[in-house]
Amino acid sequence: MIFSQRAFMVLPFELIEEILHRTPAESLIRFKTACKRWYNLISRDKKFMYNHLDKSPERFLRIDGCEMVQIMDPATGISSVTPIPHVFRDTYSIISMVHCDGLMLCICRGHRANACLAVWNPVLRKFKWVKPSVRCWNSDYFGIGYDNASRDKYKILRFWGPLSHPNDDKSDPKFEIKESNSDSWRVLLGAEFDGEVDLDCRGVSVKGNMYWTAENNNKDGFILSFDFSMETFKDLCLCPPESSVTRKLACFDGDRLSLLQQHYEEESPEIEVWVTNKLSDVVVSFHRYLSVTKPGAAALCFNMAITGYSVGKHRNIMAWCEGVDHKEDDGRNVCIKFYEIDEGRITKQIVTGRYRQIIYRGSLNTRSYVYVPSLVSIPGQRNKR
Repeated sequence: MIFSQRAFMVLPFELIEEILHRTPAESLIRFKTACKRWYNLISRDKKFMYNHLDKSPERFLRIDGCEMVQIMDPATGISSVTPIPHVFRDTYSIISMVHCDGLMLCICRGHRANACLAVWNPVLRKFKWVKPSVRCWNSDYFGIGYDNASRDKYKILRFWGPLSHPNDDKSDPKFEIKESNSDSWRVLLGAEFDGEVDLDCRGVSVKGNMYWTAENNNKDGFILSFDFSMETFKDLCLCPPESSVTRKLACFDGDRLSLLQQHYEEESPEIEVWVTNKLSDVVVSFHRYLSVTKPGAAALCFNMAITGYSVGKHRNIMAWCEGVDHKEDDGRNVCIKFYEIDEGRITKQIVTGRYRQIIYRGSLNTRSYVYVPSLVSIPGQRNKR
């Protein structure tokens, strides 16, 4: 063991850096104490951090109630379980999250209908509360991204939802933005869009910009985007035609969007996946990428449960979701499963948990997300050795 460590240390540093680039972020944390040069590389070298992030594979992250965080490698099915940070239990339990560069913008349940914000890096096990300028509501919409001129300068967006400010005079600003190097929020006076964001869409961050599913005044579905560089909203493109479906938006291939649609009124609900061309293209539109119509298709969009899903390059779907396993006279068993599905069949099905609920209406406490583990520090926090 001593010989192997010495042999490793005499390797050219460029080769060591390349090896570390291919090492999972979870393992790199343990290497920081090897020597000062490694510590500076892993903890302070922003070029290394972002190069490592761009090469890192996706993971699935699931919050089970207010107690545990489960992280799964979809390639192996191996998962780890750790306690959720104490601050996110009980009073400030997480309602939803938005992922950007391994950072999770957490929207937490506060007192009454109020919401609290925090930024959390699950790998570094660090978090920071984000102080709002005015009262935030659980039904507000939030986003996280960055200016293309400086990737490490993150911004947080907040704007009203249709159920925000109950019984209030609505005198608070409708659109606000906060930069990571500032403690204050700025009002966005010219930020407006026509239509309404879907109530159950919390948005997805791709290449520093935010995207939501929405409906315009004609009830046509479209993708609403927010550019953090220009600080403006834009109608990106129309959604595929839909009827009696639930739909989930996600990132695809790093620089595109995917939209999963499922007909929830059928016994064997059809699954459709649509993807866009590159979001940087002048004209963006959806095309059908995958359709699953075989009997016994999994219910991936089940009631209120938040499903994490990813679409692969080989026309397959990976999803971590929950649903009723089977009925009994006095209640129902809820089964949490990880699926891998292609156009022909379910190729992988792993049961990762069960719980019992008398009347199943979907869980507001169990949520699944796709994220990329990263070494990126919490904005506004200094690293301490």
